[in-house]
Amino acid sequence: MKKATAVLIAFPFLAGAAHAQTSVTLYGIVDSGLVYINNQSGHANLETITGQTNGSRWGLRGSEDLGAGLKAIFTLENGFDSSNGKLLQGGREFGRQAYMGLSSETLGTLTMGRQRDAMSQYIGRNISATSIWAWVGTHPGDFDNLNDNFRDNNSLKYASPHVYGMQAIALFAPGGVAGNFATNRIYNFALNYAQGPLDAVLVYDNVNNPSESALDGTVFPGAKGYTSPGKSPVFSGYASAQVLQIFGAGVAYKIGDGRVGLVYTNSRYQDIVRTASTPNSGTAVFNSFEINGRYNFTPALLVGLSFDYTKVRNAKYEQVDFGPDYALSKRTDLNLVGIWQHASGIDSTGQAAVASIGSLGQSSTPTQIAVKMGIRHRF
Repeated sequence: MKKATAVLIAFPFLAGAAHAQTSVTLYGIVDSGLVYINNQSGHANLETITGQTNGSRWGLRGSEDLGAGLKAIFTLENGFDSSNGKLLQGGREFGRQAYMGLSSETLGTLTMGRQRDAMSQYIGRNISATSIWAWVGTHPGDFDNLNDNFRDNNSLKYASPHVYGMQAIALFAPGGVAGNFATNRIYNFALNYAQGPLDAVLVYDNVNNPSESALDGTVFPGAKGYTSPGKSPVFSGYASAQVLQIFGAGVAYKIGDGRVGLVYTNSRYQDIVRTASTPNSGTAVFNSFEINGRYNFTPALLVGLSFDYTKVRNAKYEQVDFGPDYALSKRTDLNLVGIWQHASGIDSTGQAAVASIGSLGQSSTPTQIAVKMGIRHRF
């Protein structure tokens, strides 16, 4: 992505001292379009849409050279709705990312703040269909966080240097609850391999009390006034779980001008607390299998195709995405995607499962079809 970089400060602090250079980059994406949905709460709908291929955003990314291969770094990234100007991510000013830290060429990078989960960063953004279509390509409801359904607040994150293509990543976010810092604790580990035509990733996430630590709920499950913060009936009835564990594996291989990706995720909502909005108990396990492919027919024209199958308790979900992306320039492209989703069985709320594509709103029937047309500009 081409970005405009402004060097703000570059001067000697003391005579004979090394020069320290600080740079700040302003960057972003504006993504807007139209979507037709054949069934949204029982009716067909045509509406403007934003951020369904990439979330609209602007951000500041900076670094200061401290010498000896060490840099101080920061990222502040805002998410917004380009159709009305509203803030996203719960109204946070820098809801997508807000962190700072140190980066070393030989020792790796240590950062702290609000950061991406390894599941979304290394599988979702690189291998899964979400890397092509974001929300409309994610697994139903994004129960496995491949598309940043949540980010990790108050977290410390370490990413090792790449050694023969291999990189290790670890994140820890203490819960911050007096007397029991594990209450809202999050930790995850990942191994990422990227060399030549092959990308391969393994990720493990462990999230205590996901209602509050991950999904922005404000009331502990079971306490007075609790309502599930889950946004999709696919998993909202399991959101009162005491622990969420996610295992993800992805592999992608480039063949000429094409690439094929395989993704598997296992998401376990454990020790579910039965409430008025979460009528379940015990453990709910999601198993999701995805295959996707993309091919550049020309340098400007890419066509993608994906299929996802998900099984949880008494429900099944199948989804197909297909469509082209055409680059008008290095910064601006047009995209078109058709999405078909079918649901069967009983969903997490105890009702007959209905289709629910991304954040487009649920259907009143087991099947939902949508066609999205969009334009995206990077700066």
